[in-house]
Amino acid sequence: MALAATSPAAAATEVVITGKGWGHGVGMSQWGAYGYARHGWSYRRILAHYYPGTTLATASQQRIRVQLATGVPSVSIACPGGIRVSDRTGRGYALPAGEYSFASGLRLPVGHERVRVRNGANHRERFAVQPVERPLRSPLVFDCPSAPLMWNGRSYHGLLVVRRDGMRLSIVNSVTLDDYVQGVVGGEMPHNWNLAALEAQAVAARSYALATLHPNAHFDLYSDARSQVYGGIAYETPGIDFAVRRTAGKILEWHGHVATTYFFSTSGGRTASVQDVWPKLGAVPYLQSVSDPYDASSPHHAWGPYTFDAARLAATLGVAPGALHVAATASGRVADVRIGSATISGAEFMSKLGLQSTWFQIGELSLAAARPRVLYGAKVSLGAHALGVGSALLQRRVGAGRWKTLAHVSGARSVAVEPQGQTQYRLSAAGVTGPVVSVAVAPHLRVAPAGRDLLTGDVAPVSRGAVTVWRRRGSGWLVVAHPQIDTAGHFSTQLKLHPGGYRISVGETARFASATASVAVTPRLLASFAR
Repeated sequence: MALAATSPAAAATEVVITGKGWGHGVGMSQWGAYGYARHGWSYRRILAHYYPGTTLATASQQRIRVQLATGVPSVSIACPGGIRVSDRTGRGYALPAGEYSFASGLRLPVGHERVRVRNGANHRERFAVQPVERPLRSPLVFDCPSAPLMWNGRSYHGLLVVRRDGMRLSIVNSVTLDDYVQGVVGGEMPHNWNLAALEAQAVAARSYALATLHPNAHFDLYSDARSQVYGGIAYETPGIDFAVRRTAGKILEWHGHVATTYFFSTSGGRTASVQDVWPKLGAVPYLQSVSDPYDASSPHHAWGPYTFDAARLAATLGVAPGALHVAATASGRVADVRIGSATISGAEFMSKLGLQSTWFQIGELSLAAARPRVLYGAKVSLGAHALGVGSALLQRRVGAGRWKTLAHVSGARSVAVEPQGQTQYRLSAAGVTGPVVSVAVAPHLRVAPAGRDLLTGDVAPVSRGAVTVWRRRGSGWLVVAHPQIDTAGHFSTQLKLHPGGYRISVGETARFASATASVAVTPRLLASFAR
């Protein structure tokens, strides 16, 4: 698709962007899964639709290491039960229930010392044992067998591992696979959705986790959208826990390997093929474009229109203004956008403009007047372009009046108009108010000397603008009169005329632009009045 070039002088051009879906579009649409669940599909059928050719298998309950935070200056870890902490030496220490805060020194009250204490009643001294803080060696592993551990106000199953990197700390939650999945489903999908949708999400989350582990790093997964959104016990609900138990250990495989089960929010009606979104991954048989008819209840099913002034759009993208060309993939997503001589990927275009997906369409509303100013009674041609936005309305407004429709525009059209005064013209389409162009109308001004001491003129139509008469004097102009316009549009002024140039102007009003006329007074003209 190609759109008209936008020139710097044509400020009356609006780029209109509409689209569908939210997210990258590959794999399972979560709103689509919800729609299928509401239509009675089981989680197995939902998964088979979005990941065709995969098979269900059962994975062992291995441990998953999730990075909760990194680069923090200090850590506070708590548990209502007794805590056990061990460090790199392998030695373990028992800590009473409570909250323990420490910085990069990794100092915890794991030592003891005998101190003298005096009995206040009989003044006798005795020895007592009290805890002493001692530095431990990174990494530290915290375990609370009787209750969940807490960090940053949230509770977590399993272990918390704190690692020092210079003067900063990182925190990793080591947890069993299904405990991890229980903390993911509620972060990725509303907890009150149908059971089949929650079950499909549990299997997809479990499979994605195993397919994207980093076994050679000190953590396997992030706790945010770089991997999956994980919130620990805070994200668990009875419905989510039930869905995870019903699908315990279930994963999807492709030819004996764990499938990389990408998922996202909303497709807009059809998912994308992975090679269209991430070409470097190539064609993956179970990540192809499939129909997704039941995601219409998503608030992101269709979005827009978003409008951008053509010059501002180019500036936001960091390119020069120019003609827009959009290249789409077979599954409808935008592969790249060419603006003039610059080419931007669909993903970069989406990111820089804050769009919701790469399934978008670009339209244009452009309006230009052949002349920005005309004399009363003259016509002016308006060049109107409505591309990729359906039918648009060409409208006009005089002064502060109401907009009135003059014509329908679909594609490119030239419309001749005869403005009766200062007039604004605009294009508007469904949900979009397009560019506005103003055309100024100047009245006709006729001026002539009527005698050696009289200058007369007429303004048509009648204008309320102030009349000013200038006489040429040397290299400048000197104001010599301010005649008044009568109700018939006539004015005259008693003025002793001298040979030379005169300039007469009628000032601008709310309805009419200014008008100017020139008169050359010659000795012959003055002599003619003497006869």
